[in-house]
Amino acid sequence: MWRLGSVTVALLLLLVALMTLSVAWGPLSLSMEALWQGLRRTGEQPLAQTIIYDMRLPRVLLALLVGAALAVAGVLSQTLVRNPLADPYLLGVANGASLLAVTGITLGLALPQWLLAIVGAVVAFLLVMVSAHQRGLRLAPMALVLCGVTISAMGAALTTLMMLLGDERALSQILRWLMGSLVGAQWWDLLPLVIALTVLLPFLFCYSHQWDRLLLGEDKAQSLGLNLVAVRWQLAVAILLLTALSVAAAGVVGFLGLLVPHLCRLAIGGSHRLLLPLAALVGGTLCVAVDLLCRWLLAPTELPLSVPLALLTAPLLLSLIRRQAHG
Repeated sequence: MWRLGSVTVALLLLLVALMTLSVAWGPLSLSMEALWQGLRRTGEQPLAQTIIYDMRLPRVLLALLVGAALAVAGVLSQTLVRNPLADPYLLGVANGASLLAVTGITLGLALPQWLLAIVGAVVAFLLVMVSAHQRGLRLAPMALVLCGVTISAMGAALTTLMMLLGDERALSQILRWLMGSLVGAQWWDLLPLVIALTVLLPFLFCYSHQWDRLLLGEDKAQSLGLNLVAVRWQLAVAILLLTALSVAAAGVVGFLGLLVPHLCRLAIGGSHRLLLPLAALVGGTLCVAVDLLCRWLLAPTELPLSVPLALLTAPLLLSLIRRQAHG
């Protein structure tokens, strides 16, 4: 436990430092005095208050929430199919959301992009779950993987088709959305993720023993009284909610849900009681750091979130694989 405590304290200090830097730094940087007065809404700093509360603070908090949600969804996805290569987009959620969101952009629909993304995510999820539940498959891990890959491939193909049929002027917006971006974050964007994490994290924590048993295999889990179908549906719905709301808020942020569970298991092991809260903290911290990196690398142009995440994830995952192979 001392190891978990020291890791948590270090991460919290790093998170505070990153959030402070993210709010202070930008095209118009703020001194520590201006930042403090702006946060307290004191002094003659109306511009600082506008920058902090209307532009940067909502974005930083949204990065924290999106990172936490995707990291937790990544842990649950790998538990659901008992595969360390699973990520939150395994159940077709991302490609379903992308298809309807891109369709809305291409056709110029008046409906909000986040609403189209959520509807697309739910439809794709239901197709995967219904397909995996037919013919006695009972949501077996292999069936979920195969159905998820199939529905995801269909969604990706149709999304590409909509991009080809669309206006070239919308292509930049579509590509930025498909690779994740927090540009234009508003306070109301935070509410769905705040509610979802507030409700789901205590539930997932309280029933962490069920997720641990699921990893033992079907026969052992059933012998311990676990209802496999019910537990897998619970995990799948939690993955849907966390992933769909993250995609609706920030687009498709790749690799984060794949990398964070590996880092956390390396630090504290595989017990979900410890793994879930640590994954939320690591995921949020990493997303804040990557968003700051995206704003800084090519300033004033911003990189999509998935670009630095891919560059960070590839060598780290290869290093972890190599370490386990020689371990």
